[in-house]
Parts: sequence; C-alpha cells; structure tokens
Amino acid sequence: MAINTNVLSNVYNFYQADLVPRSTSNKYDSHKKKDLQDIYKSIVKLSKDEPVFLMDRSKEVEQYTIHMKENAMLFRNRVASIGGLDEGNIFNQKTAYSSDPDTAEIIDSAAEELEKGAELPEEYKLKIEQLAGPQVNAGKYLPEDENGIAEGNYSFDVSTLNSNYELQFAISPEDTNKGIQSRLARLINNFNLGLHAKVDEDGMGNSALIISSHGIGEKGRGGHFSISDEDTSQTGGIVDYLGIRKITEEGHDAVYSVNGERHTAPGNEVNIGGFYNVRFKDVTKEGEEITLGIKPDFESVKDNIVSLTGSYNDFVKAAAEYVDQQPRTNLLVSYMKNTSSFYTSSLESLGVSQAADGTLDIDEEKLGETLKNEDVTEQLGTLKSFARFALRKANEVQLNPMDYVDKRIVAYKNPAKPHYANPYITSAYSGMLFNGYM
Repeated sequence: MAINTNVLSNVYNFYQADLVPRSTSNKYDSHKKKDLQDIYKSIVKLSKDEPVFLMDRSKEVEQYTIHMKENAMLFRNRVASIGGLDEGNIFNQKTAYSSDPDTAEIIDSAAEELEKGAELPEEYKLKIEQLAGPQVNAGKYLPEDENGIAEGNYSFDVSTLNSNYELQFAISPEDTNKGIQSRLARLINNFNLGLHAKVDEDGMGNSALIISSHGIGEKGRGGHFSISDEDTSQTGGIVDYLGIRKITEEGHDAVYSVNGERHTAPGNEVNIGGFYNVRFKDVTKEGEEITLGIKPDFESVKDNIVSLTGSYNDFVKAAAEYVDQQPRTNLLVSYMKNTSSFYTSSLESLGVSQAADGTLDIDEEKLGETLKNEDVTEQLGTLKSFARFALRKANEVQLNPMDYVDKRIVAYKNPAKPHYANPYITSAYSGMLFNGYM
C-alpha cells in the first residue's frame, strides 16, 4: 500500500507542535559514534544476564523511570561540565563565571579548551534591557459569581504556528463567569496546544482568563497564536464575551548589550563571544553591568568541588523521593550512602563530610583556605575516585532505570549456558528516551 507522505508530514507536525523542549540542553547530551557503540555493547551485555520479569506498566512507573533516568543524565552532564569524564581534567580546568548568576547564568562554555593552551578570552561586560517574552491574550475582568452568556454548546478555534484546533464545551444555567473561565483554562492546558491559561482575580470580585504562549520572541504578523469563533461548528460569541481575542502583549525578543554593542535575540539563551552560553533570568539594574570571565585556578577547583557535591546531593535526593513508592530504590540510596562514607572519611581536611541522609556537607570557608594554603594532592585524588564511583553508578541508572522498579521475576537464566543477547530487554523504557527532547 502506498504511503501518503503528506499525511505523514501532517501527523508529525501535529505531534511535534505539542512537544515542549527541555528547558536546558548542552553538548553533553550528544554522543560520538564510539559513545553509542559503548552504550550498545553495555545493553548487549546487560541483556544476556537479565532475568525474565513482569512489571507494572502504570503511568506512575513510567514517570518514575523517566525521572530516574533524567536525573542520572543530569548528574553525568554536570560532572562532565567540570571535566569529570576525563580524569586528567577534573579539578584542573578553569571555570567561566558570571558576576551575577541570578541575572545572567552561564549554562555552558568552551572553558575546557583553556587546558589545551588556548588563549584566554577577554572579559565581557553585559547589560540586559529586556527578557524575551511570550504573546499574551488577557481577557476582560468579569464579575466572578455572575453569568452574562446564554446556556448552550459553544466552541472556538485556536490557531498556532503549526496547527489549528477547535475546542468545544457546554454552558449550563448554573455556571458562573469564574467557573467558565476555570473550565476553559483546564481545557486549554490539558490539550497541550503550546499555550498556558490561568484565571486572574483583581481582588474586587472580578476574574479574567489569561492565555499566553509557551514560545517566546517576536513572531511578526499573526503572532504565536490567534483565537476566534466565527467559523466554528458550535455556537459562537464566547471569545468576545471573555475578551480573549485581542493580543494584549506581543511576543518580544530579548534586548541586551555586550561591551556597549546592542543586540537582540528570539530567546533568553544566547552565545556571547563564541565562548559563553548564557541564560538571561532578569534585567540588570540601572547603572549596573555583569562581568563574564574566567576564574583563577584555586577558585575553579573550589567551585568544581562544590558543584560536584551539590550535583551528587541532587542525584541522591531525587532517588530518595521514590523510596516509599518504589522500595527497591532504597537499594540505590543505601549503596550510595555506604560507599560514599568510605571516601568522605579521608576528606575532612577539605571540609567535606557526610550527613545522616547520605548527602554531603561542605564547609566552603574551610575548603577555600585549605586549597590556598596546603598541598591537597592526595585529597583531590580521593575526590577524583569518588567522582568516578558516583559517575559509574549514575551511568548504570541511566542505562537501565528499570533495575529499581518493583517487578515479578518469572525466570532466571541458567548461568552455566551461553545466552543470546535480547535487544528488547530495555524496550520497557526505551520509548521514553526522547521524552521532551524534540
């Protein structure tokens, strides 16, 4: 049977329009050919010895598995960002910094190139005049407990950059303005149209339906979305009654200047000087500017240690959240706690200790003074070993998060016989790997 490519294209565009990109991404999410070969070999080795099992395929298990995998990936990426994938670089590389990370945060840089003898980049002076923002259609404020529209079946059309939708609903005599607005907000949010809707109250007994786009930046004529009900299949009039047709705030680009030179960007993540990838979080205060540069060596080592311990704590805490829901997760938490205590017993001089829940505490003042005044080669070697241990466990979780799902073992494989690799052993979660990455 012939395949209609136009139909496939429409289907792809329909689903692609519903996907919301991850808020962060970096180069460590991509892989070289050798990396993929190593992952494949690991899956083959795993599948040869994995027992046959049955498990719960509920939404809760799916969310748990995705969360475990993504937290393992996040930990790996953070360790990679401080050179942890290369033993020769960890705690040695120079670190890019922002003088005001609450306003402009560096999310990635080419700092590792500095270890290869590259010339230091100049410092950049940054001012942020305006953040990129979404389109907003703010409705009229109507009395919350009243209703000025007749009962019946209504619908309206929503047109986005990629698709058109018709939303239908019914109004009964008992409905109030706020009830209608709340129901429409849930309808819009649940349909994943690339929009966000909420009900706003003015404190004087009135409420309005506020609709904004997920996308930000200027989109020219037509904007990110439009709402109408002239050609809809059911009764019209609800759009003008609620006042959600008019664009009250256009999508707009970020406006910023680097060393006095003005720029615009369609989003709040920009590259500066080909070296710093920066996320704008707020506008700079009047008369102030942000410095982007490279920290001295001892500051970099201190920050990398703090970053490693903070990332490790986030990884352990994320796993501990599921101990009650998925008891096998306690095996991971206990293993991390018991093994890390072996390393932390040798790191007291650096101000690193272990808390009762298995996370790491760090005395930053003591750490800074020790790094400045003492030879800490042995302690840094211990920290490198700790980083390798934690990274190895995170890679195992990333490869097979199903290992910590409660499941019923059906049969173990005979260890005395050779087994063929079962390429489908990870299929229980492999369909989730692209969740949110389009």
